Amino acid sequence: MSDKVEVLIAGGGIAGSCLAWWLNKRVNANITIIERAPEPRTSGQAVDIRDAAVDIIRRMGLEEVIQSKHTTEEGIAFIGPNGETKASFPSSVDSNKQALTSEYEILRGDLAHIFFDATKDIVDYVFDERVADLKQQSSGKVLVTFANHLPEKEYDLVVGADGMISQVRRILFGKGPQENDYLKRLGQYIAFFTIPKIESDTRWAKWYSAPKGRLILLRPSQYEDTRAYLTVTDGNLSRFAEIDEAMKQGPDAQMDWFENEFKDVGWQANRVLEGMRTANDLYISTIAQVKIEKFVSGSVALLGDAGYAPSPITGKARAYVLAGEISKSPSDVPAALERYQSVFRVAVDQVQSLPPGAPQIVNPQTEWGIKVLSSFLGVVSSGWIRSLASKVSSVLPDRRWNPPEYTTFST
Repeated sequence: MSDKVEVLIAGGGIAGSCLAWWLNKRVNANITIIERAPEPRTSGQAVDIRDAAVDIIRRMGLEEVIQSKHTTEEGIAFIGPNGETKASFPSSVDSNKQALTSEYEILRGDLAHIFFDATKDIVDYVFDERVADLKQQSSGKVLVTFANHLPEKEYDLVVGADGMISQVRRILFGKGPQENDYLKRLGQYIAFFTIPKIESDTRWAKWYSAPKGRLILLRPSQYEDTRAYLTVTDGNLSRFAEIDEAMKQGPDAQMDWFENEFKDVGWQANRVLEGMRTANDLYISTIAQVKIEKFVSGSVALLGDAGYAPSPITGKARAYVLAGEISKSPSDVPAALERYQSVFRVAVDQVQSLPPGAPQIVNPQTEWGIKVLSSFLGVVSSGWIRSLASKVSSVLPDRRWNPPEYTTFST
């Protein structure tokens, strides 16, 4: 192995750039990040930073700039068809007791831009590029062939941080025993896009449920616009046969399906559907978990959604662990990746274990189910219940997953 570790990261999002930052801190490496988009991504839904990730962004010196890009969301209100509030949950101001809205709520595009700025001078970014093939060599290196611009090259470490539909995962492990790309579908489709803000839009997110598992969620941003979400949830996957086919046909067919689903739900559905047609950042996806036993092989690792989507553990925590294990033995990448697999397997299993009935339980199919959910939320949102819950949680054991402490990052 050369003096410098040659690293290739496929995927220029949050997890990939965060990994590059931590690797650069203590590993003597040449790092290349390839991104299939033609330029840095600037769109995306809101994400919140929780638990161990809060400490990680503090240690990176990024807490202040991240908070400066807060979405301005002050809480979330569950509303009825006439806009009346059924229950409300204000945002938290304590990173140790975070509510439904975190004090670190930030748009994904803003967060990606922050990480890009933090790494652009230490990483070679190559856009409009993706992995075409990779082959593990007897030397321990990985020979990578690219689809567009870069010449074939050997790397000491290759990381697939290229999302839930990962090309690196498919090359490395195939499509899985059921030819489903290792995806476990959760019975939910989501559309996300930006619409113009109107007077009734406030700094509170508004959650409106309609029968048949339909949801409209409107959230504020600091850019004087409104971020809209449409979701359809159903445990019967046959309901999604048309949208599954539309995903192969293009945006018009996909929007047609959502329009048909939401045309009769009331509240602000018409406004949201009209906004969907003119939005320039429409993103539609099925919600699924990546269920794969191993997310490393030789000198190749999967990171983030490519290996274990979706998970409440943010890309920052995952990248920190992978970089930490590499920093312990940069001359033996396969051993480092096996440790990463061992450390993170427990956390992945823990966070992918969803509550019984999720996500269908919070997306009822009937009017009666919506009334029950609203009544329950109304009770738990009351001040005395929140106070009691806070006191109870303060004496219970902390079961949140925390990453190991890496002494290589302490100096």
